[in-house]
Amino acid sequence: MPFNRSDYAAVKQEYEKKKKDAVTRSEERTKALCDKIPELASLCRQLAATGPRIFEAAQGPESELEAKIAEIKKENGLLIKRQKQILEENGYPEDWLDIKYECEICRDEGNIDGVMCVCMKKKLISAGYKTAGIDGLAATHSFENFDLSYYRYDNDVYTKMKYAFDRIKGYAEGFRVGVSPSLLFLGGTGLGKTHLSVAAAKRVIELENYVIYGTAQNIFSDFEYERFGRSFSDRSESRTDKYFDCDLLVIDDLGTEIKTQAVTAFLYNLINTRLGSGKPMIISTNLTSPDAMIERYDERVASRLLGEFLPYKFIGKDVRMLKLRQSK
Repeated sequence: MPFNRSDYAAVKQEYEKKKKDAVTRSEERTKALCDKIPELASLCRQLAATGPRIFEAAQGPESELEAKIAEIKKENGLLIKRQKQILEENGYPEDWLDIKYECEICRDEGNIDGVMCVCMKKKLISAGYKTAGIDGLAATHSFENFDLSYYRYDNDVYTKMKYAFDRIKGYAEGFRVGVSPSLLFLGGTGLGKTHLSVAAAKRVIELENYVIYGTAQNIFSDFEYERFGRSFSDRSESRTDKYFDCDLLVIDDLGTEIKTQAVTAFLYNLINTRLGSGKPMIISTNLTSPDAMIERYDERVASRLLGEFLPYKFIGKDVRMLKLRQSK
């Protein structure tokens, strides 16, 4: 099943409701107008009898079926023509009695002959952004609005950042669970790590994958709650299952969370489990050297991050500060 199962189920239920509501509104409009216009009511009753008439015709000789159906269609055409005339005579548009679907392409089914309609895919992508935790960033963090011109002050910096941008974009556009590697974004603050992390998450969601994005601080707070805060009587949904279940997990600002032995254990288990199940991660961090990672966590974590993640070094000047200076 594409996307997150919970999102898919919720959007599917939304479509079922909106179609039912569209039919109900049409029936209410039809009843109200038929109560006012007796001739229209008679036409509607005759048109409603089309199904039973075709069924009755099908019970007769097969040789006569085609002619009878043609006759029914002809009579229906005249009834519909008169129906439209009555609506026009009374000041209503000719489609007043029709069911008004939100999407006329799929008629609020969400799919067409088993193929997902573009309208449903848009809703699932929007739901995916929210589930991932990037709905507040999606509009401002994309590959399209990542401005490489801020790195042009130095040709070497620009060349390396352009290379990283192109590779990360290609990674997201070709993402496949079990095939795509995990990525490690290294560099100081304000160099674009968060921007490209969110941009990658967006594109992977648009490819119908289940993505979770979060800061290291928030993610490990969930793990600490599950380990130390949840009571035995608490039957609420687990806060941490999603970090293992999602197709792509994006951890931003690793190294900014409170340093504890528990956090190191949580991180090692998370990385080890996801790598073992072929589920990629994107991790960004200000820790740019092996020594810094070993000091912050331990050799096991540093070995996984530096040995099994594809690294991208973000360099240059703080883009946020450059933007601030330009705005003055």
